[in-house]
Amino acid sequence: MEKDDQQLIITISREFGSGGKEIAQILGEKYGIPVYEKNILSQLGIRTQEDMDEFRVLDETPRWLIASRTVRGLTNSNEEMLAAMQFQFLKDEANAGHSFIVLGHCAEEILKDHEALITIFVSADKEFKIPRIMKEHHLNEKEATKMMKRHNKNRKQYHNYYCKNAWGDSRYYDMCLKSSALGTQKTAALIDDFVRMRTEEKA
Repeated sequence: MEKDDQQLIITISREFGSGGKEIAQILGEKYGIPVYEKNILSQLGIRTQEDMDEFRVLDETPRWLIASRTVRGLTNSNEEMLAAMQFQFLKDEANAGHSFIVLGHCAEEILKDHEALITIFVSADKEFKIPRIMKEHHLNEKEATKMMKRHNKNRKQYHNYYCKNAWGDSRYYDMCLKSSALGTQKTAALIDDFVRMRTEEKA
């Protein structure tokens, strides 16, 4: 892949159920750039379905939850090994001048020294998140609430284990939005406006 003329890197951290992934996909299609999330695993050469399933257990999982699990014969440090591989992949892509969007994976801190970086945090009201989770995962309200709390707890613990800055702290993001205020389409449009103004300023 050739170096992009004007590099653009967007990191989107998000609460579970807020529509952050949908927003990233909208922006990725608009800009014609890849969106990295779970697919980082395939980029690392982890391609068999069996290996994919096992490594997905570790992806963005707090270290204490998987300390006793064995994957490919690795234990204890396996989650840290996977995180280091993913962080290095993102650094390599950024250093090569490529444009991309990345969901989670501590990217706003891992890539903080890159001028092309724009960091976003997406939250939402519970009343917005729960119906989305219920529909996507075919759960009742109680199950969806439990899933939301579990995922947000895991994301926070994973982030705070590897990063100095606290997950969701508005001081460490360029833009924090509540997707429930406008919906995912208009939230993506608002981010696009911000990106356009930032890139015009640097041009």
